[in-house]
Amino acid sequence: MKKLTIAAILLASTTVAAQADEIRYATWAQPGEAPYAGAMKFKEVVEANSDHTVTIFPGDQLGKPKEVYSQMALGSTQILASGDPGLKEIEYLALPYLLDSFDDYRKVLETDFGQEWNERLIEQHKVRILGFMPRSPRQISANKVINTMEDLKGLKLRAPERDYYVQSLAALGANPTPMAFAEVYTALQTGIVDGQENPIETIYAQKFYEVQKGVAMVDYIVKPAYVTISESFWKGLSDEDKALLIRANDESTAVIEEMLPAEQEKILSEMEAAGVTVTHPDKAPFIEATQSVRDGLGTKVWGEEIYGKIAEIGRN
Repeated sequence: MKKLTIAAILLASTTVAAQADEIRYATWAQPGEAPYAGAMKFKEVVEANSDHTVTIFPGDQLGKPKEVYSQMALGSTQILASGDPGLKEIEYLALPYLLDSFDDYRKVLETDFGQEWNERLIEQHKVRILGFMPRSPRQISANKVINTMEDLKGLKLRAPERDYYVQSLAALGANPTPMAFAEVYTALQTGIVDGQENPIETIYAQKFYEVQKGVAMVDYIVKPAYVTISESFWKGLSDEDKALLIRANDESTAVIEEMLPAEQEKILSEMEAAGVTVTHPDKAPFIEATQSVRDGLGTKVWGEEIYGKIAEIGRN
């Protein structure tokens, strides 16, 4: 049987109902970041081709993802771009060195089990995946220069409060310290932690580099943000508007993907000018060290068979 693409799944719903003209779009991204420019492109395309207006709420203004998902279930917010897709099976695609491109993510979500996950997302949270918002791979910064994995040994690194981050950093020899994002700068500045991990644009936008000596480009997690849309809002759209929103998100993604390489080059140059040493360690030891994290959590979350299929996609 021919597998449906994500776009085809989205267009399959044809229920028509009245809907509000305003599309409230929540995101973590801030002005000046490529993902924010992508959200603005979404707004431009939608407003130029429909009667809808799109209001962008950057910097988690509408709350954290769980809060916004509740708003979306009620229909008061229509779209969320977040690293939290709302379903464990989808989120754990970010296991270290499991997938290395957004094309891999698309392939996984277009499988039979990926389509089933989207249906469960609709059932549990009343939202569905519209597409992706690309982000740079996650890198490690510290109060010392990192040339090899051995340089991470014993370092207290702030980790997001998720087991795959904590286990990954521990496997690399660091001492992971879960901590709320809002506390990171002060913790780095005061020495409560020695370093942290984030996409390079986040390290720059949050000025973490001001209180760090080194940034290691290890690409240990490739993780997009997911663009989800309220199911009740989606079902109320005409087929024409559904197609428009898919196109708008595709154009948003293209803008971000075009901006990220140049943005990263500029950011790294500015960091180096500020005195930060940027290194590119051999990733082979990092990949080997985190194999047990991939195998353990991958099997736990998906079962051995599906984990094997996902890992195969990542290898090809």
